[in-house]
Amino acid sequence: MLGFLVLVICLTAVSSNSLEARVEQLTELSYRSPVIKLDEDKYRSFIRTMPRNYSMVVMFTALAPNRQCKICKEAHSEFITLAKSHRYSRSFDNRVFFSVVDYDGGASIFQRLKLTSAPVVLHFPASGKRKAEDKFDIERRGISAEAVAKWVKERSEVVIEVIRPPNYTNAILLGVFLFAVSGTLLIKGNSLDFLYKWKYWAITAMFIMFAMTSGQMWLHIRGAPFAHVDRASGRTSFIHGSSNMMFVAESYIVAVVNGAIAFGFILMADAPKDPNNPNSKYMAYGGLALVVFFFSVLLAVFRLKHRSYPYSLLF
Repeated sequence: MLGFLVLVICLTAVSSNSLEARVEQLTELSYRSPVIKLDEDKYRSFIRTMPRNYSMVVMFTALAPNRQCKICKEAHSEFITLAKSHRYSRSFDNRVFFSVVDYDGGASIFQRLKLTSAPVVLHFPASGKRKAEDKFDIERRGISAEAVAKWVKERSEVVIEVIRPPNYTNAILLGVFLFAVSGTLLIKGNSLDFLYKWKYWAITAMFIMFAMTSGQMWLHIRGAPFAHVDRASGRTSFIHGSSNMMFVAESYIVAVVNGAIAFGFILMADAPKDPNNPNSKYMAYGGLALVVFFFSVLLAVFRLKHRSYPYSLLF
């Protein structure tokens, strides 16, 4: 009995020392780089070896140029921003570490976890088995660092305030805009009648409306990719097949379609204003054709995202 107790104490001490050594090694690696690159040996040592008193947030990606994964680069950049925010914050501790597994350096890890696509972000909890919620839903939440930080808080209770480097783009654009306005006022200082022409303001308002209704703000918040390239077939998809996600190219398509429909209605509305104009009839017919055709396109796009939607017009 005494020998058994001694054996248990020794095993506990060895396990504790091993755990402390792993935490110390992870902390040292995170000091060198906020995102720790994992290979087969490090994955086995830091994630599969138990016990653990820390969580691991791992991004599985494919960054090699021949993989042609554009969203992988964007997601990896956001992941680095999140890891740096955690590493350089005052509240940094060793409760959670961030790491990455690249397919070209860890294909066996992909196979072990049965991962067939990238990027994928998984949370390996400090204790217990992984649950369904420990896989970050990129399609629903997006790839922004803020979205991943919120998910990390839900899974590990570690609060991370995302800190981004200064972005001078908006300041530059504002300066260019003010310079253009100042130049216009200087050149046309004696004639500002163009400011009272309603057509200019109507066109400006329509462009803003088309941009907002096409999903530009949603895309800006979520950081969605421009399109998706299927690595197996090489086929490019510009419209996402889910109602919870969209591509940047898809928003452009929707904006153009909405603009064409609006232009068709404008033609039909302006046609009767001048009955003596011989082109009035053609304007009305052309506007009607634009409305019917592009509204059919809009319904077709809607059916691609909502498979059960039953209505269509021309196709």
